[in-house]
Amino acid sequence: MGPAKTREMKHFGIGILAGFVALVGGLTAVGVAIARFAPENMPAPAISTLVHMDEKLRFIREHPALDPTILAVGSSVTWRQVAGGAFDAVADGAGSFLNGGTALLQVHQTRTMTNFYLDHFRHVRTLLVMVSLPDFNDCTTQPKHLVAQKDAARYAFYDWPAPYFYFRYVSPQRYLRTAMTLAERRAPFTGDLYLDVHGSSPLQVPDTMKRGLRYGKTPHDPACTAALDNLIADIEARGIQLVLVFAPVHPDYRALYPADISWLGDLAGRVAAAGRLGGKKTIVLDMIRDPSFAGGDFFDAFHLQWDAVKVLSERIAGALKDAPDLGEKGKMANDAERWASKRRPQEIKRPN
Repeated sequence: MGPAKTREMKHFGIGILAGFVALVGGLTAVGVAIARFAPENMPAPAISTLVHMDEKLRFIREHPALDPTILAVGSSVTWRQVAGGAFDAVADGAGSFLNGGTALLQVHQTRTMTNFYLDHFRHVRTLLVMVSLPDFNDCTTQPKHLVAQKDAARYAFYDWPAPYFYFRYVSPQRYLRTAMTLAERRAPFTGDLYLDVHGSSPLQVPDTMKRGLRYGKTPHDPACTAALDNLIADIEARGIQLVLVFAPVHPDYRALYPADISWLGDLAGRVAAAGRLGGKKTIVLDMIRDPSFAGGDFFDAFHLQWDAVKVLSERIAGALKDAPDLGEKGKMANDAERWASKRRPQEIKRPN
């Protein structure tokens, strides 16, 4: 290689390095400015493929005292339809109930997130999962993991420095887009990223903002049914009480798509029958056609308004109170030898 070529390669390398330094410097400046002058607009690091999941991880990080005995996990059907106050007394008081649900999860993804949570929250006695037709749409082509689990644990549970994750998961467009709308999206009961003290994201959508049922015919993937069976087996193996709720569906949707509703009802019946025959701890609540919830109680085909969510949650909490394994305060569902009681073990080294 001649001297001219060597100089050319050197200049090219310097240009690349300068560009990288400029990018990092620019991102740092923007991040510092947002953190200082508009902290409410600072997005969570993009550890997952969903901004909703990133915000949930940040919620857990910011609430290190969380030690749930009742944990809810699932898609938006769970995330938006749990009033945590109804579960506080059953869950041994404040900080003992957490809604770990988030948007857009399929059943196999709910299974993955459930195991992620249970590997770090060691005192969970009861798992609450709500499902409906959208959860069974595609468990074949959708990825099983939506989050980098090791880094998610480091960020949410082990208190690694936040800048490490912002620079490792550089996503300028996503950060900027989220920063521009985050304050509005966190508005109570109207913002899609609003999280209450229990980690739930309930909505009370004004009539002027409703868009009808919003869902058409919803396919169901047999792989999702298998994933539900596997999720139940996972929870049974951990010795945890599972409460599986087949959530209410808008009466107009039930009238439009009776075959899909029948399929979902048959699935609920099969799971319930399997639990009874096997003496399992799973409680199945089939509320798909529950007449207590009229069309005005929904803001789309599958999601209830906040006032109706409170009614739904009280009824589920009532079922938990009647469950045979919930009367012993302080009982650990996981075997003490298998699952350590400390929530934040120092087993993951912090970066230098």
